[in-house]
Amino acid sequence: MGPNVILGRGRLSVGYMFQQIIQDILAVAEAGPRAEDVLESLGARIRAAERFECAEIVARTEQGLSIFVIAPGLGDLGARALQAIEALGDEKTLRIDHAPELRDRGLAAPGLTSLLILRLDAPGSTSAAIVLGHSRAWSFAAAPLWGLRTLTSVALRLILRSPLPPPVRSPGPAPDPELARLRGQVEILEEEIVKLRSERASKRRSGKPQ
Repeated sequence: MGPNVILGRGRLSVGYMFQQIIQDILAVAEAGPRAEDVLESLGARIRAAERFECAEIVARTEQGLSIFVIAPGLGDLGARALQAIEALGDEKTLRIDHAPELRDRGLAAPGLTSLLILRLDAPGSTSAAIVLGHSRAWSFAAAPLWGLRTLTSVALRLILRSPLPPPVRSPGPAPDPELARLRGQVEILEEEIVKLRSERASKRRSGKPQ
C-alpha cells in the first residue's frame, strides 16, 4: 500500500484503517509544540487521503472565535460554516456538492463548488469544525469522514494544549478478537503520546533544542 491510503477508505479493512489512523495521529503529535507545526503535519496527512484546495479549523473558545488555517482560500467562510453546522443541532457532518446549494445556504465563496464541514470534539472549545473546500463539484463525496474527524479532533486538542483525548474508537463493528487487538493498539498510541509530551516538556525545562 502506498502513502495515498492514509486515513483509510471504505474498501479497506477496519484493522488496516485503524492502523493508519494511529500512524497519522502519532505523526501529528510528533510535529512539534507550535500550532503551525501541528497544522502543517495535519494538512499533509489529510491531503494524502483527500484532495482539497483550502481548509481551516474554526473553534469557539473562552477567548472567542479562533481560526487555524491549514490551507488559505476560505476567506471569511470558516466562521459562517461553523454557524451553519451549529444550526443543525447534533448533526456532525455537512457536505455541499455544488455551487447552487452553497448559495442557498449562504456559504458561497469565489472559486468554491464543494464544501465539507465536520464537527470536532476538543476540550477547550465549546464548538469546533474543520472546513474543507474545493473548486470541483462532488469533491468530497467519498471522503473518509471518520478518519478526518478523528485526526483533526486530536490535532485541535494539541493546538489548544488540552488533556489527552479519550481512546479512539473503531468506526464500525468488527469481530471480538479484532476489537481487542485494536483497543490494545490504542493503549500503545496513548502511551506514545504521553511519552512524546513528557520528552518535549523535559527538553523545554532543560533548555535543549527540540
